[in-house]
Amino acid sequence: MEQTYQEAWNEKLNELKAMHGYIAELCTDKSVGYIDIPLHFNVGDQLIYAGTEAFFKENNINVVYRAFDVNVNFKALEKCEIIVFHGGGNFGDIYPAHQRLRERVITAFPNKRIIGLPQTLHFSSEVELQKSKDIFSSHSDFHMFVRDKKSFDIAQGFTPNCKLMPDMAHSLHPLIDITEVESTEVRSPRILNLRRVDVEKVTFQVPINKPSFDWCNLLTPWDKIHYKWILKLQPYKRLSDRLINSWKVHSDSLVFRSINHFNSFNVVYTDRLHGFILSFLLGKNIKLMDNSYGKNMGYFNQWIKENKLIDVLVEAKEE
Repeated sequence: MEQTYQEAWNEKLNELKAMHGYIAELCTDKSVGYIDIPLHFNVGDQLIYAGTEAFFKENNINVVYRAFDVNVNFKALEKCEIIVFHGGGNFGDIYPAHQRLRERVITAFPNKRIIGLPQTLHFSSEVELQKSKDIFSSHSDFHMFVRDKKSFDIAQGFTPNCKLMPDMAHSLHPLIDITEVESTEVRSPRILNLRRVDVEKVTFQVPINKPSFDWCNLLTPWDKIHYKWILKLQPYKRLSDRLINSWKVHSDSLVFRSINHFNSFNVVYTDRLHGFILSFLLGKNIKLMDNSYGKNMGYFNQWIKENKLIDVLVEAKEE
């Protein structure tokens, strides 16, 4: 019997989530320090964070230390058997603060297993690429997981222990029951036009006349107050665990709001990778555009390739 599009959706998401089991094997019966937890309002990173914590919980991974990207306690990391870097799309020279942190940790712990959760790699500067390669390649037990083939080709210069791996947000599956997957024949579209407003935005013209939305539109005054409160207290290392716990509650709230907002729509136009991933987790009809440097299509081609819920939009080129 031919597989339904709902069954194909479920099978694909089960497959992507199951692949994270390889990472779990590297952490079995070890104490783990998890660093570079995203302290900002990019919901994509908060989805990765939520997926990572769901992964830790489901696989009984013993995380004994957590930290943001500043004021990382290297003495606490010394007591961890494994160090895990948060995944995402900030490996390279677009977001240098995060890259400098990883380089500092790699240099400080040459004999400790270090794992980089799934990333997209991008360097604009060959000089910065080579400098970073020199630092990472000197480490004998660095395991790097990447989200697409282009990143994999770059990662091989950083470590022989590199492997293709889907985004950690897939460990959130299932967010909906298979019966809730939207029909592929939408007769009454309710459209969400999710478009980037940051350095990765594109000027793609879509065939709809509707204002765009980005993650920042979900924020409330309380979100901004809470964020400023954490920033103000970050220098006090004795408060680190309490701040992490407070942010986790706030992050989960932001993810919950995002899911509820997406569930008001059945069609999503997006040039955001996690707009795409969340829409797919929620079984929406998706109109997918690339970002400024090919991240979205690299991910789609690596892990999805085709699905009846997804249309890839290609901008017409002028003659």
